[in-house]
Amino acid sequence: VFYHITYPSNEKEKAVTAIQAQFNVLSMGRYDNAAKSFDRERKILLYYTIAGVTTRGNELVSQLCKKHSDRIICKEVGMYDTEFASGETLRQLHTFCNANPSSNAIYITNQLADVVTSKNRYDATKVEAATLAVVSKMCHPSEECNVCGTEFYPLPFVHFTGNMFSTSCAYAKDLLPPKTHEKEMRNIAGDAFLAHLRKQTTTELLEFTPQILGMQQHSIEHWIGGHPELKPCDVAPTNGENFDRPILDRMKHYSMSLTPRRGSAPPGSLDDENESRFRLKREISFREYYYLAGNVFRWHLLYGRVPDASGWAWQWFPDGQLWEVAARTSGVNAVKEIAKQLGIQSGNMEQFWVE
Repeated sequence: VFYHITYPSNEKEKAVTAIQAQFNVLSMGRYDNAAKSFDRERKILLYYTIAGVTTRGNELVSQLCKKHSDRIICKEVGMYDTEFASGETLRQLHTFCNANPSSNAIYITNQLADVVTSKNRYDATKVEAATLAVVSKMCHPSEECNVCGTEFYPLPFVHFTGNMFSTSCAYAKDLLPPKTHEKEMRNIAGDAFLAHLRKQTTTELLEFTPQILGMQQHSIEHWIGGHPELKPCDVAPTNGENFDRPILDRMKHYSMSLTPRRGSAPPGSLDDENESRFRLKREISFREYYYLAGNVFRWHLLYGRVPDASGWAWQWFPDGQLWEVAARTSGVNAVKEIAKQLGIQSGNMEQFWVE
């Protein structure tokens, strides 16, 4: 388990409560859905980094590691004065996966990445729930699923709730190094802004924000879902979660399934009915940056390819089958070919792709 800990200069009490909740979860072991109980046979090996007020953070974590030493083996791998050093923990995970490609790795953090609001970043109840889910045995990578999280959403960018996940190292090792990814996402954000100003793409569903574009520290939220070979799954109930229930009772309602299987975006960020109607407007949705126009563009710039024909994205996004064939066979002329198939004008969107 790779654990990024933020000990902020403000909201200290909330951050500490979230950290304590996560250590309690880890000390219980991995939840086994078949047995409806926690498996405590093996200890958790925890690699952690601390960002922010590192002296106090280190004191707290040292105390918690000592308290739970019968269940958790703690290894500190980095301390950083800035509160935005999350990419360092992912770098450690990426290095581990390159050295151990047949293994799996889990990433957790006490600071939620919320695409709806920046409030409640240290909501202990939600942090606890996400940690419990990704550490559980049901959230285990397989041939069909190479990354598992609590909830998976394709919009406004491909991500898992809280940016916590369990991944196969066979998948994670092929991702760009986090620092390289951050640099590339900064360049892509500039291209996306320019394309929007030139009206080459649309952003009808949501306005651009640094988080949505993956700029600076937000690039880490795009990292795990950014590869075209992503095979996502999630475990949380699709009808919402009752956080008033005891932990064990909540987990009985969890089950692993391939995704997407819930709404397009986290509740509160997008109106489902409006988005459903928007998907049917083919001439507009064809240009929408949050759909395949943006995703295919990013896949090409980051990894030089698109998903194979069985990829989830071709099944889920509007006109996915047309995009799949055109992106694979027509290269930079894909936009022109898709527009021809749809019987619409591609306009200056072709210029965005060729450039």
